[in-house]
This record gives sequence, C-alpha cells and structure tokens, in this order.
Amino acid sequence: MMPVSAILTVFALVFIAIAWLRLLCVCFADSTLAGFLALFFPPLALLLVLPQWQREKELYQLLGAAMVCIILSFALQ
Repeated sequence: MMPVSAILTVFALVFIAIAWLRLLCVCFADSTLAGFLALFFPPLALLLVLPQWQREKELYQLLGAAMVCIILSFALQ
C-alpha cells in the first residue's frame, strides 16, 4: 500500500467515526428507538435522518468526504 493510499484510508476512517458519533447524537436526540437503530444499523438511521438533510448537512458532508477518500485510496493503490 502506498503512503498516500494509507493516509487517505486513515482520513476516511476518522471521517466515518466522527459521522457515526454525530449520527448517534442526532438520532438519540430524536428518539431512543432511532438512537438504537443508529447504534446497530447506521445505514437505516441515515435513511431515517434523510428528510432532515438541510439541518444535518454536515453529517452527509462528512460521509461524502469519507467516500471520496476511500475511492481515491483504492484508485491510488
């Protein structure tokens, strides 16, 4: 693995961890059921938060940045 690819992978993991913690906070603030859904099934919780995308725009921006980092990491490998 090239050093640039490894650094991009680490950035992606950090972005995903921050986004997951943010998703947990948002979902537990909404309801306990949504919070447990975010804890065990994050993709379903993202779909649950999707109607509120304007208020939670930074969550989706973090996930987009993580996806870009992962794609670039695989492309540079």
